Amino acid sequence: MALIWRLTGTELKQHWKALLFVILVAASASATPYAFAMLGRWLVDEVLLVAPAAPSEENEGSPDAGDPPDIRVPGADDPADIPPEPNADGAASEFTRARMNNAMVFSLRTSLHRKLASMDLATFSREQVGQLMTRVLDDVSGIPGNLTQFFVNAVTQSGMLVLGLVLLLRLNPAMTLIVLGVLPFYAVTCYIFLPRIRRNTVELRDRVAELNGFVVERLSNIVTIKNYAQEARETVDFGGRIDHNIGLSQRQHRLNLFFNTLTTLITGLGTLSVLALGFLNLRAGRMQLGEVLAFHAVTAQLFVPISALVGLGAVSQSIYVLADRVFGILDSPDVIVDPENPVDPDSVRGDVAFENVSLRYSEGGPFAVDNVNLHIPSGNTVALVGPTGSGKSTLLMLLTRLFDPTEGVVRLDGLDVRRLRVARLRTLIGNVMGRCTVFTGTVAENIAYGRPDAPREEIEEAARAVGLHDFVISLAEDYETRLGRGGIALNDEQLAMLGFARALLTGPAVLTIDDTFSGLDESVERPLRRAVREAHGRRTVLMATSRLSLCRDVDLVVMLRNGRIEETGTFEELMSRPGSFHRMYCRQMGEPDLHKPEPPEDKASDSDE
Repeated sequence: MALIWRLTGTELKQHWKALLFVILVAASASATPYAFAMLGRWLVDEVLLVAPAAPSEENEGSPDAGDPPDIRVPGADDPADIPPEPNADGAASEFTRARMNNAMVFSLRTSLHRKLASMDLATFSREQVGQLMTRVLDDVSGIPGNLTQFFVNAVTQSGMLVLGLVLLLRLNPAMTLIVLGVLPFYAVTCYIFLPRIRRNTVELRDRVAELNGFVVERLSNIVTIKNYAQEARETVDFGGRIDHNIGLSQRQHRLNLFFNTLTTLITGLGTLSVLALGFLNLRAGRMQLGEVLAFHAVTAQLFVPISALVGLGAVSQSIYVLADRVFGILDSPDVIVDPENPVDPDSVRGDVAFENVSLRYSEGGPFAVDNVNLHIPSGNTVALVGPTGSGKSTLLMLLTRLFDPTEGVVRLDGLDVRRLRVARLRTLIGNVMGRCTVFTGTVAENIAYGRPDAPREEIEEAARAVGLHDFVISLAEDYETRLGRGGIALNDEQLAMLGFARALLTGPAVLTIDDTFSGLDESVERPLRRAVREAHGRRTVLMATSRLSLCRDVDLVVMLRNGRIEETGTFEELMSRPGSFHRMYCRQMGEPDLHKPEPPEDKASDSDE
């Protein structure tokens, strides 16, 4: 119940006026049968069964003598004679409820999106994208309707239950005890079924999330599936997952069906017992006909709120499961947060330092970066090299606070990067990924993604700087040409140019390049590197690369292995002495290793000659 009360306080409370209107309409509709039951009692006992007047000479012998008067109750005429009236209150209530639910969906999805955007990358490495999508879309959409139903019915039906009990006590206190004796049967039914419904709901939501994650992962890697001719296998795997989910869904339907059937059976037997006892009292003269009919009508109506309140148990289980999945994200601790008193420097030179920096992705796990000490003066270009998994990209991500170090400090111009606002830090550091991400939109919108308010002149200037402008103006709509879904596709070289233009447009003090050049042809790589140097002046550049030929043009080469710095120096210094960089370079370029000791001469061969 704690999660339901939390949702009520954070989401439903904002719409209390609309909620009050819906409750009043529902209460009015629910109370009407009670009013008709008491009116029926009055008509039967006080009007229809009034002793007839003594017969007079005028009506004596008349076949109608002694018959009760013809009472026409307003509203009791043939319904066909009464033109139907639109239920304006009901329509207004449904419209209000829909608006309230839509507003809550918007609020919850916005909160989830904001939270996900602020999380560190470790979250996305642990969770499949499809599973996160399920929480944001499917799970959220199921909360408002159930929550509104739960709250409206809980308030309305509780009031109707109290009102019905008051009326029954006024009609016949002894028979009211029989009605109350039915309640333990409802309690036993809830005790048996509600835990099972909750467990099955949890498993069903988890399996749906896994299925969505599976679909997103497979569709994102459809080329691999086709290249290995695994379409049939994937179809069978998908069918098995669907079959398992259908089984869980059918089990959920069975549980709900048995639960509702039992509560309906209890309601029917309770109502029948009251009716039978009422007529026994009628025959014994202890009750009047109108009193029996009214008691039966009120009892039958009283079981409606009882059944509704019992049914809310199943609704509450659904709300609990969905809310637990949503708040599981919203309540996760913020790892990357702004400082309480952020520093906002007017200008940044681009001096970068890593001081005793270590990072574990998970507590107790291995070090991705281990005790790194590195100083990069402003304006220098540094190449981070090493085998896969050596920590090159991790150092770049530590600089932009995609992760915070487990130990040590990362500094920018002598300031701990954690003292700057995250958004401010990331505008000071431009990043070019290995493969530029294209968003659905125009070329201009994609270049200006990091600076949406940039004027067209500066967008074109950034494109010119990296050699993209000539290609763009050759398109039918130049910078208004759409990319992404429904638009044109860019090749690897054009994507790299777009990524550099996007980064340069923000005017960063430091530019990080994560293995962007490795997949480019040398004829594209060289002019792009030159264009970046010219456009970026003498600002700091950190380049993680597996193409060692690029190290000829940098100020410092940092060789990493297993998260540790193994060697540092200029290209010439590292090539002049034996070491890991020299060996890797010679292997990659196909050159002889001058520092490799000569193999011993084969004396046996010499003697044979």
